Amino acid sequence: MANRRFNVSEFSAEISKKGLAKPNLFSVMITLPDALKYLFDTSAIPLRVESASIPSRSLMTLTQRYYGPERRIPYSFMNSTMRLNVILSESMVEREIFMAWQELAVSGGGYGGPRNSGNRRPREGMYNATYYDEIVGLVDIMQFAESPVRQVPSAFEISSGLVRGDISNLLNDFFDVYNPLNRNYFDSSTDRTIFPQYRIQLQEAYPISIGDVSLDWASDGIAKLPVEIEYFISTERHPESLPLEALANIERLGRGIIGGLNQFGPLIGLFRREGVAGGLRGLGQNLNIPRPPSF
Repeated sequence: MANRRFNVSEFSAEISKKGLAKPNLFSVMITLPDALKYLFDTSAIPLRVESASIPSRSLMTLTQRYYGPERRIPYSFMNSTMRLNVILSESMVEREIFMAWQELAVSGGGYGGPRNSGNRRPREGMYNATYYDEIVGLVDIMQFAESPVRQVPSAFEISSGLVRGDISNLLNDFFDVYNPLNRNYFDSSTDRTIFPQYRIQLQEAYPISIGDVSLDWASDGIAKLPVEIEYFISTERHPESLPLEALANIERLGRGIIGGLNQFGPLIGLFRREGVAGGLRGLGQNLNIPRPPSF
């Protein structure tokens, strides 16, 4: 509204209604490629990721000028890399995970990389690139709300999963995605599962850059590993966008039901024309069911 004066009460009410996003209420989960899943345990990664970033996105445009100023017409978008800062354990196995992930991409499937060859002569093909589909994984970024009312799944999210028939996936998300530390929430009545308010999944992800680890005799701090994650595309889920998704799923379900009924249309017409006996006889002919032998 034009010339609207600032109202402290309305501002306070808006903040109380929707709250404020806290950058420290997050969790990051990493799903390695199949070749590395059984070599490394990444269940503690959410505890080790000290800081992370929700990647930015920019539109790619073409410049067009007919008359007057130029127009920049969007035709696609470009993603930035995701940045992680990982607290290293004494064994520094976290660095080994990302290094092995990188080596999987450019050492013939990770079996003959320079880090594993020791003093032996390099094997033939050890620097060959691996197939792209074999090196990519998933990165899940989950942002949590501070308000308890927003720490539970929305009705639209539950209905969306039920409409799609993804009951098993919904349960898997409940125990795996939203409970990344595998905590037992049934030991105490005060414990409960906290659902993320915003979930971003980076698909076809891999570590494109692994930063240096600073070492210093004069320092008594903690060693940390900076990592940059490249990815192809991201999918985002937010409660305010789920109603449209639920409606789309209901429409998809309706089309499936109508399609199923249409397949039975000729069969229903056959029973109407030929009666029960004629319909069963025609059904048997269509299904190539042999007639019982006569005695």
